[in-house]
Amino acid sequence: MGLDLPASVSFERLQAPFESASDALARFDERLRSSPVAEAFLLRAHFHDACAALWRAGEFVQLEDLVLHDAGMDVRTPTHELVRAHAVLLTRRRIADREPAWALTTNGLASLRGAWRPNSAVCEPTIGSGAISEVADGELDDEDGETIPAGEFDEIDELLARTSRVIERSEPAPLKRDDSGLVYDEDWDEEARLAEWRERLGRTQILPPLMAACVVLDAWEEIEPLQHSAWLGPLLAAALLRSRGKTRHCLTALHSGFRQAKYRRVGRDDFESRLVAFACAIETMAKADSKELDRLTLARELLLRKCKGRRANSRMSQLVDLCLASPVVTVPFAAKELRVSQQAATTMIDELSSNLRELTGRGRYRAWAVV
Repeated sequence: MGLDLPASVSFERLQAPFESASDALARFDERLRSSPVAEAFLLRAHFHDACAALWRAGEFVQLEDLVLHDAGMDVRTPTHELVRAHAVLLTRRRIADREPAWALTTNGLASLRGAWRPNSAVCEPTIGSGAISEVADGELDDEDGETIPAGEFDEIDELLARTSRVIERSEPAPLKRDDSGLVYDEDWDEEARLAEWRERLGRTQILPPLMAACVVLDAWEEIEPLQHSAWLGPLLAAALLRSRGKTRHCLTALHSGFRQAKYRRVGRDDFESRLVAFACAIETMAKADSKELDRLTLARELLLRKCKGRRANSRMSQLVDLCLASPVVTVPFAAKELRVSQQAATTMIDELSSNLRELTGRGRYRAWAVV
């Protein structure tokens, strides 16, 4: 089934911006493949994209608060916006850790939006359940010759069967949805909207990966399948780029790209303008990420100079990796991650202070970041 595009859309006008964006994204992905700070960059990108997702929704979340909340070291009670940003962060990690096409499958999408339901299949009968019922006399003999009545171990077998199903699924239990009408709109049919969006997703197979991701994301923002998880759309579009082989070494941070781009979506924009804006956002994001990769690479070289000539059991190199991987580092956080005392963490951070930026300007509860 082909994709129905408006007659006003001209592929000749779309060719230049999409080719430029595709080239920029491909170059960045290839650089990331051989970069020594690729892992650190990906860890940082999750945090930045989560904050950008809340920014696009009109909320502001401090990057430092999100890092500390993720580490379980909050300095204050987490706000509702911070909890939502952390949900985006965990979702990005789940998508990045699974197979490229997992998020676009029926089970993957249901799991991501919290609508996953246990399977109806049961485990094979065990000695305590099905086997007992097959005994002619309905009883078993133990080692001492005493009879054990049938059904004695039914509760234990049921518990073991439930545990086995949970282990095999390795999926979190779904959150209970509030159907009272106070949180969710009763007239908002998520299943029908998702079916419509998945239909449009299936029609993009004939398009190039970048344009397909653009069409899928535009359809998501037009249909609005989920009431309270609109931020999931760019993550699914990034998963599409990954499943189509356009990005092999990263999950594209589309939220960050739209935050850095000058374009802001409004209702009067036509379809072609939205496509061009998407391509420009991708190109802007790829170039900004390339500069960030250069910055982290240079910072790594400068920080590793401080590690030369140290004893074999020194934790300084691990602290360097932590500073590169985390956007913000505090003394308690470093002590917890490196499993050293806070005094030792303070000493090592002071030795790296010439290449770290102190963010708070205070004498206590200080935080550092890579320059």
